[in-house]
Amino acid sequence: MNSNPLQEIESEKNLIGYLLSRGVAGQEDMGLAPDDFYLENNRRIFTAMLDLIQDGVALDLITVTSHMREKHLFKDEARDLEYLTSLYKDTVQSQTLDYYIKRVKRVSDRRKYVESLTLAIDKVKSEPGENDTVFSFIEQSLMDISRQERSKGLRKVREDANDLIEYLMAVVKNSQSGGGVSGLKTHYHGLDLATTGLKPHELMILAARPGNGKTTFALNIASNVALKERKTVAIFSLEMSRRELLLKLLSAEARIDSYSMKSGSLTPTQMSQLKDAVGTVTTASIFIDDSGYLTIQEFSARIRQLRTTEDIGLVIVDYLQLMSDPRSAQGGRQQEVASISRGLKQMAREIGCPVIALSQMNRSIESRSKDQRPQLSDLRESGAIEQDADIVCFIYREEMVKPPEELEATKKGMAEIIIAKNRAGATGDFPLMFNPKISRFDNVPI
Repeated sequence: MNSNPLQEIESEKNLIGYLLSRGVAGQEDMGLAPDDFYLENNRRIFTAMLDLIQDGVALDLITVTSHMREKHLFKDEARDLEYLTSLYKDTVQSQTLDYYIKRVKRVSDRRKYVESLTLAIDKVKSEPGENDTVFSFIEQSLMDISRQERSKGLRKVREDANDLIEYLMAVVKNSQSGGGVSGLKTHYHGLDLATTGLKPHELMILAARPGNGKTTFALNIASNVALKERKTVAIFSLEMSRRELLLKLLSAEARIDSYSMKSGSLTPTQMSQLKDAVGTVTTASIFIDDSGYLTIQEFSARIRQLRTTEDIGLVIVDYLQLMSDPRSAQGGRQQEVASISRGLKQMAREIGCPVIALSQMNRSIESRSKDQRPQLSDLRESGAIEQDADIVCFIYREEMVKPPEELEATKKGMAEIIIAKNRAGATGDFPLMFNPKISRFDNVPI
């Protein structure tokens, strides 16, 4: 019986013995690497085996021995040959190959966890920076190992049959109960129709020029998800304070002019409405981080921490260009933004919920004399953002670019939501009513 939980020597021997006597039999991708073996001589033998598998050569005692000799993988040829022959002759393979693979991989992952924790302890002792940086390093190290552990490599699609049927049945059920929306409802009909709801792994970019209401639209979506869908929403605000965000949420919920709230010029009826709105908003499962300065590592660490206690339904970041990544900053701003964008997308996949990131736009859009409707190239540092995003939406308000005398009456108080990219659906646009005084976008009545 093996008393060391970080070693599976017998399983290593049985695995190699199995391969020497029976080969891989269609299991060429075993999901193992030489460093998954504890014994150094087993690593060298397995290295030779992987070389042979890659070259399409059958595994047996002769081919492995010849390859090790040819590639100078023997340290002491006489002793190594004796050991290799004993694995071929003396090991008893009473289990399947997959059984031995899982046991070897399990203890290998444990050794990697121990190594990461040891490095983390050293970092805690020596790191002069903030705790969040250290904790993010620890979490990222452990998550990297966990992702490798869950990775299954190449598999035949027939293995997905049951999962696909279950997924499609769930989609149909959700669609029937949700009016054709299988993902997370935003309760903005045009957006939900185009996307069929936000999906767990999606990164959505919401962009607009200053003053067009992108923070308001994001908060309206957050409110709908928290209050109507009863989901937990995490909001990271790098520009506005916690109180400013809450006042916007209250203004939208109570439909009261935010100026009246701030000035205190409220009627008794409005005070009653506000009290009700305070009760509604503060009981919602909304978490706000208004740190102001936020690295992508700190963002990831705080989301992972929240996930330990909450089933997160939506994450909002306001806004992407105010985030930083010290690890990639030396490569220039383009590379830093690319790293942040990639980090947001990875977190959407990791935590299994959509992430909405607000984004700035280039000022060059204002120099276009004819059509100032935004397009993908108008995103600031657009290349990586456009590539990582599953959905890109713009807010366009014609009354912000045209003088009053040229504005059509039907365009006043209206906003156009332009879906410029939709990886899993259609692009297009749809109108919303926008009242900046009460911080609210509303669907256009049908």
